[in-house]
Amino acid sequence: MQFLETQKYKPSLALHRLIDAYWSIKNISSKNILMPIVPDGCMDIIYNNTQLMLVGAMSESKSITIKVGDYSFGIRFRPSVLPQLLNIEAHTFINRVVPLAEVSPSLRNQLDSYGSDEAQKVILLDALFQSLCEKTTFNQTILDLIDYITLHQGVRTMHDLENYAKLSSRQIERLFKHFVGYTPKKFCNILRFFTVFKEVIKQDIPNFSATAYDFGYCDQSHFNKEFKKFSQFFPTHEIMSVFYKTKA
Repeated sequence: MQFLETQKYKPSLALHRLIDAYWSIKNISSKNILMPIVPDGCMDIIYNNTQLMLVGAMSESKSITIKVGDYSFGIRFRPSVLPQLLNIEAHTFINRVVPLAEVSPSLRNQLDSYGSDEAQKVILLDALFQSLCEKTTFNQTILDLIDYITLHQGVRTMHDLENYAKLSSRQIERLFKHFVGYTPKKFCNILRFFTVFKEVIKQDIPNFSATAYDFGYCDQSHFNKEFKKFSQFFPTHEIMSVFYKTKA
C-alpha cells in the first residue's frame, strides 16, 4: 500500500555540481509515519508545511515523524555548497534544524514568495540559485576534493587526499570542518556507507558480505557496525524501499 508520495527533480546543468536535487514528500496515509533519515553529507533547505528550515548535515541517522497530511519540499545542496552561499561555518550546524530566517532573512524572504506548484518552483529555484552562485566565489579545492571522494565512493584515505590536493592533512582538516562540518575521514565513511546502502536496497542484494567487501569493509561485522551507526532500519525494511525510490 502506498503511504508516501515522493518526487525528485534534477537541477539545471549549470547547477548539477552545486545542488544534488529538489525533492518533495507527503504523507498520504491515514496514520503518522516514522521516517528514517540516513546521513549523506548534504545540507538542505526545507519547506516544512508553512515553515522554511535549514537542516545541517547529519553525523548519524535519526528518525522523524511525518504526520498525516504533512508535506515537505526540499533543496538538497551538495556538501560544502550551502555554507559557502550563506557564509556560515558548516560544523556549527551539524545535526541541527534551524529556521532559515535566523541564518539568512534575505534568502528566506525570496524563497517564501514561491507558490505551491512544484514544477514551477523548480524553474524559479534554478534561476535564483544560478544567480546566487554566479555571485559567489567558491573554494574550488573543497569542491574538487568532494568530487574526488564521490568519484571513489568514499573509499579514500587521508594520504590519498593529500596527494590529490597537494595540501597537508591539517589544511584539509580545516577545509572540511569549515565547509563540510565533518573530518575528512568521517565524510569518507558517511559517503561510503551511503553508497553501499543505496546499492543494497536498490538491487535487493541478498549477500551483504560481498557487497560490503567491494566497498572496502573488512567483513560483514564491520558493515553491520557501520549500518547500526548510520541507519536505524535494515535495508530491506519497506520504508527504506519506498523513501529511497527502490519500489514502484
